[in-house]
Amino acid sequence: MSIVDFSLEGKVALVTGGSKGIGRAIALAFAEHGADVAISARGVQALEATRKELEATGRRCVAVPTDVYSDAALKKLHETVCSELGDVDILVNNVGGAEPCGLAHLTYEHFERIMKTNTWAAIYLAQLCHPAMKAKGSGVVINISSNGGLKPDPYVGAYSASKAALNIVSGQMAQEWAQDGIRSVCICPGLVRTEMAAPLVEHFEKKGFPQNMLRMCAEPEHIAGMALLLASPAGAYCHGETYVVDGGEMWRATYTDEEADAVISEIEEPA
Repeated sequence: MSIVDFSLEGKVALVTGGSKGIGRAIALAFAEHGADVAISARGVQALEATRKELEATGRRCVAVPTDVYSDAALKKLHETVCSELGDVDILVNNVGGAEPCGLAHLTYEHFERIMKTNTWAAIYLAQLCHPAMKAKGSGVVINISSNGGLKPDPYVGAYSASKAALNIVSGQMAQEWAQDGIRSVCICPGLVRTEMAAPLVEHFEKKGFPQNMLRMCAEPEHIAGMALLLASPAGAYCHGETYVVDGGEMWRATYTDEEADAVISEIEEPA
């Protein structure tokens, strides 16, 4: 018997935004370690491709097309997962959106859309999972945030605000639901090689990733490793904390004006 237990045998995990990037890597890591996994995303084709990968591990999987901007869609997602796999033991709120926009041009509609997608959807889905977790006396909620929620990033103010809010919400869940046997933790990645971050990755690849101390871009699997630790018995004492996984970016000096201007010049800010 191993002294450190990463097994998720017998658990049901739900990963939003699970068809690509970080979500896909987390879903596959969970399945490889014994969990049955539900994934959601908007794109049906990518969902089906990842579903096949998950089923190839020998675990059960359900893929549910979902727009997390809709509360009704989130409720249907939860009902479908519980019906086909059973109650959710591990919830990973991974889905997120970002639209470059400076504060001078930020509208309420833009702000509301980002906050609802990145913050409220995580709260509501956790609320839906809470009763069954409480009844079992166990459960894990993992909120995928960003190191942009720990510091202001230029021209993505709504995104940074939504992730900062998610960090606090994750701590509130930890405080309020610990008595129910539910752990809540938050992961704040830095730059990760995903489809959504492709323009930034391309820019910093040319520069040798000067923004972090490891001088490299994270792969989705790097974040999945942390998620597996936090979801498994190995991470049973991890609770209420925000775990930064960014290659040391938060400990490096902030961008100079020249560096920030160089990024903005290559990634257009909408008028």
